[in-house]
Amino acid sequence: MLEVTFYVLPADAPLSARHTTACRLVDKAWQQQRKVLVHAANKAEAETIDELLWTFRAESFIPHHIVGEGPTPPPPVRISWDTPPTDSRDILINLSPDIPAGFDRFQRVIEIVAGTDSEREQARLHWKEYKRLGISVQAHELSA
Repeated sequence: MLEVTFYVLPADAPLSARHTTACRLVDKAWQQQRKVLVHAANKAEAETIDELLWTFRAESFIPHHIVGEGPTPPPPVRISWDTPPTDSRDILINLSPDIPAGFDRFQRVIEIVAGTDSEREQARLHWKEYKRLGISVQAHELSA
């Protein structure tokens, strides 16, 4: 059964906090041997996440790649920004302003909320759409 969780950062958190939060969640999922897809808004954001996964913690190594740039079979963590790949993944971390096609084939979808009022409004629209589709949605307030 699909579960959607919104991680809500403080209103004054910089937009970059979404990226570091995504990396922490990826790290936790990877340690639990889960397969993750991070879906970015665009190529630049995908490259930012790719770089952060190497550097956000000195002691971490998370096997990952940007879709289309890595080995076969793909590593446990993949990053996309266009059409998400159709390979089997457990968790979708959605950083895109849209809900990606095929989101419902994941066991869990994570949305990270931070930044401007318009970004927060986009998250509210996502929440309403998931609820409209009959999907269980929950929120976790995060501190800075």
